[in-house]
Amino acid sequence: MPRTFPRALAAILRLRLAASLLPGDDALAGGRLDDAAAFLLEAARLREEGQPALLLRSETGASGAARRCLRLAVINKDMPFLVDSIAATLAARGHAIDLLVHPVLPVRRRDGVLAGLPQGDGAGEKRESWVYLETDRVDARERRALEAELRTVVGDVRAAVDDWPQMQSR
Repeated sequence: MPRTFPRALAAILRLRLAASLLPGDDALAGGRLDDAAAFLLEAARLREEGQPALLLRSETGASGAARRCLRLAVINKDMPFLVDSIAATLAARGHAIDLLVHPVLPVRRRDGVLAGLPQGDGAGEKRESWVYLETDRVDARERRALEAELRTVVGDVRAAVDDWPQMQSR
């Protein structure tokens, strides 16, 4: 866990991640859950308004699992079509998703810097989608291409969602 985050913040995220798992999905438990929370917190540290925060890293599986993987975190304003568009981007590039966790969290930020994860429903707080994925490991060139494509796709989703009311009125 990066030392810049209080243990309380990591504990809240760990609980929210566990709550977002599908029933019977034990793929993310124990140390893997801690690692996923730390990875998401690292990715979410800074997110400018109107922009996603992305982190992609090829490494040994969470908590020293024997499998090497690519871990992805996409932190963005919560909006429709986001997870499906991310999954479609990976599929179009030939990557199968081995693990996907998608909590929608109330978040406090100060000048884009993560300041807190309110407990409970976080009434009145901004809500963000925190998407965590694992897929097969790829080389550096593919990571860069995938990151660029994900930035474009998330921007396209944002534009479509923002334009939707105007399109409906016409």
